[in-house]
Order: sequence, then structure tokens, then C-alpha cells
Amino acid sequence: MNTMKTLHSINFSDTATAFASKSTKELKHMRFLFRTMAWSKMTNISVSFLKFALKYHFPIKNIVRKTLFNQFCGGETYWECGTTMDKLYASGIFSIPDYCVEGKEDEASFDQTVKELVKGIELAAGLPMVSFSVFKMTGIARFALLEKIQRGDELSVSEIKEFERVKERLTRLCFEAETHQVRLMVDAEETWIQTAIDNICTEFMKRFNTKTPVLFLTIQLYRKDGFERLKAMYADAQRDGYKIGFKLVRGAYMEKERARAGSLNYPSPINDTKEQTDTLYNEAVSFCLHEDIPTCIATHNQLSIEKAVREMDPKDQQISGFAQLYGMGDFLSYNLAHGGYKVSKYLPYGPLNEVMPYLFRRAEENKSITGETTRELSFIEKELERRKASQNTK
Repeated sequence: MNTMKTLHSINFSDTATAFASKSTKELKHMRFLFRTMAWSKMTNISVSFLKFALKYHFPIKNIVRKTLFNQFCGGETYWECGTTMDKLYASGIFSIPDYCVEGKEDEASFDQTVKELVKGIELAAGLPMVSFSVFKMTGIARFALLEKIQRGDELSVSEIKEFERVKERLTRLCFEAETHQVRLMVDAEETWIQTAIDNICTEFMKRFNTKTPVLFLTIQLYRKDGFERLKAMYADAQRDGYKIGFKLVRGAYMEKERARAGSLNYPSPINDTKEQTDTLYNEAVSFCLHEDIPTCIATHNQLSIEKAVREMDPKDQQISGFAQLYGMGDFLSYNLAHGGYKVSKYLPYGPLNEVMPYLFRRAEENKSITGETTRELSFIEKELERRKASQNTK
């Protein structure tokens, strides 16, 4: 690994470093995808067509595989991710394999997800390039059950038994993570189930985070109460004597959250402006670094990354790091790694049919962050021009 360097040695515009692992053919493919996603109308048409084609069993799987899947996923199985993980690690970048099968609601699917997650934890124990295992609570528990628990409604006898099975699954995951010394991260979800998720995870952190953080919570800073929730959780951990670790994100359900708040006539839980979210995010990062809380700073915002780097001391760099999504933000990830900082790529995987919801959401989210998508595209084009100029001078 590279030795630790200062912010001044990190040039996020260094496209030669950012795309050193990509062939010119791969870059041209990326350029096509990001041009399409930067065009909001085309993204709407493309995603709508793909959803329609899948619903009526049109033979379009190869199209999806060669475009969205190959760009944003590591493979269909954990083992298929191996080549990608090796390639990232050769550049000093760790991986967070993410079994991103979504939308399942039956007990058999929940048990299958746990089986896949346990296999991933066991494999991660022997893979130095893996920094975390990760899961979503709705991957092991029914959404409506979590919603009912959060509302405080009385559970039926069958629902009580169902909730006990959820806890059994989480116990298995935490036990395996503790046994194999693998950090386990739970992703954040919608506000109307997130408090239930937090309460369940707090119960398990008290059991498993006694010596070191095994279970990490995700905090969404696009929430108006995001920073206050973080500080309250940290205070509870200090009071009750268990360790805590966080992943800090801005958030991924903004439009959905605001739409629901409007339809049900309650105040939106989401910040009114991007600037408010940026401020809360940066304050949360500073707080975690100051309090020596192990933290995954998961962001594609360059200004937030630069601020965090300025505030990091050698101890912080040992316990905390950065993360970006696979297929995006290479100019951030590769240049951070080149500068000696810990950085990981979220590496989704799963059967092609099952990861479609994730891929469609990825495409739709990209159209709503046009500034970042445009910047990503500009760096790809800059590198292609640099390579072309280099060839012409030979």
C-alpha cells in the first residue's frame, strides 16, 4: 500500500491515475453510458422500455448485462466478483461485496439471503481486500412488519413469531461476523421503518459490539434529524458501554420521502436544500473524526472528501475510510487510494434477474444528480483526449 500523503498530493483531476485500470474500449463504453444517464429524458425512456421488456419476457438480458450490469455490478455470484476485487486491490482499493437482491417478501427468500450473507462473511475472513460485509434489513425482514413495529401497533401471534425469526437471522449474521472478525454494515432505508431498524440494531450492538464495532449503522444526513440521531446513538453507546461504528451517507430516497410526506400531509423529513444536507454531512464527519468513531465516509461529493482529508490525523486513517459505488466516482476512489487513504468500492452482485431493481434505481438516481454525472463524464472524455494526444505524439 502507498504511504500516507497529504491532501496537497491528491489531484482528483488526475485522470491518468483514475482510469489507469481501464482500457480505452472500456472508457468509450463508460462514456456512452454516462452520456445516456446524463440525458434525463433518454434515461426515462430506456428504463421504462427495459421494465416493459422484462415484464413481457423480451430477450433483452444480454443488453442489460453488457450495459448497466457490467458497469455497476461485480458479477452474479460472490466468486464472480473475485476478478474485480483483485483488480481493485491491485490499485489499493478495498471492496464491500453487496448481495443486492431486493423486493423479496417471503420467508424462504429471507433465509436464502442469510445463507448468502453468511457465505460472504466466511469468505471475507480470508480476503484482505474486503473491508465490510453489508446487508439491508428488508433483505431479512418483511417491510410491512418493520412498518408495523415502528408505528407501535400490536403484533398478532403469527407476527410475533415472524419477528423472532428476524432476530434469529440477525443473531446468525452478527455471530458469524464476530466469529470471523468481519465488520458487518446495515444499510439505511425509508424513514417510516428506519427507527424500527435502529432499535433492533441497537439491541444487537449491545450484545456484539462489546470490544470492537462488529455491527455498523448507516446514518442518512439528508434527514433533518440525521446529525442529532447520530449524536444520540453515540451518547447511548458511551453510556451503556458498547462500541459503535457508522457509515455516513447523504441518502437515496429523497423523492420518495417527499412524495409520501406530501400525500400523507406531514412535514418532509428531508432537508429543504442541498446546502443544508452538505452542512449536516460535513458536521457529522467532523464529529466522528473528533470522537475517534470508526466511520465509513460514503460519498461522491469531492468537497466533503477534501474537508475530511484535511481533518484526518494518522489515527483516523487507521480506523476510518472512504467509499464510493462501483462503476462511479473512479476519479475519487483511485486518487484517494493513490494518496494512501483507505477507500472501498461498494460492489453489488446477484443473479441478473434479481438485481434489476437495483440497476434501474442506479440509472434513475444518476439522472437526479446531473452535476456529478456530468463531471464524471467530463473526466472520462478528458482521459480519452489525453490518450489520443499521447498516441499522436508517438
